[in-house]
Amino acid sequence: MVLKSVENRLERIFERTFSRPFKSALQPIEIGTRIVREVDLTRRLSARGPISANVIRVWLGPADAQRFEGFQKALVTELEESVRQHALSEGYAFVGPVRVEIFIDDVLKTGAVEVKTEFVGGESQPRLIASDGRSFALGDLPLIIGRSPDVEVVVNDSNVSRQHAEVWRTSQGVAIRDLESTNGTYVNGHRVSAVSLSPSDDVTVGKLHFRIELA
Repeated sequence: MVLKSVENRLERIFERTFSRPFKSALQPIEIGTRIVREVDLTRRLSARGPISANVIRVWLGPADAQRFEGFQKALVTELEESVRQHALSEGYAFVGPVRVEIFIDDVLKTGAVEVKTEFVGGESQPRLIASDGRSFALGDLPLIIGRSPDVEVVVNDSNVSRQHAEVWRTSQGVAIRDLESTNGTYVNGHRVSAVSLSPSDDVTVGKLHFRIELA
């Protein structure tokens, strides 16, 4: 089921972004499923549960790398999000931010791919991830979500108030507060005034969805 979800995500980016034919060459979906398998194989157990590798390095042959030229940034972004979604569904934690890197190996033939994972620690940097692909780092000051162009997280939606909600770091993690918006802020389908958030929570502001990433 998880692999199917990854495939569906990569199919969407493939159809939306890649206009060149890939009939006999390496498919983006193959890279994604290979990464997910490697993440599962190299996961570790800790006192707080299973930990996933957070740095994934991918090697492609010259021909495949050339076909992805110009689309690599979009592919990397989607692969990183697939790793996060897979870790979330499996209950894996990270020791640092997720990063996917793509390299060229002159020895690899067309259609071949090599994947290596690594656990790279880093300072905890919670992020607010929007369903439209945007990502916002949570620092010392709260992030204001709203329709106003002056806020940190702008949502162009008439159902969103100018200053709709704020997200901030706490000693335990991350929390969200509704700023007396007209149409409300929802967490997992329930209207809230203020509540702590976990990575599995779905936050809805207008038509846009958000989640947090703690690593």
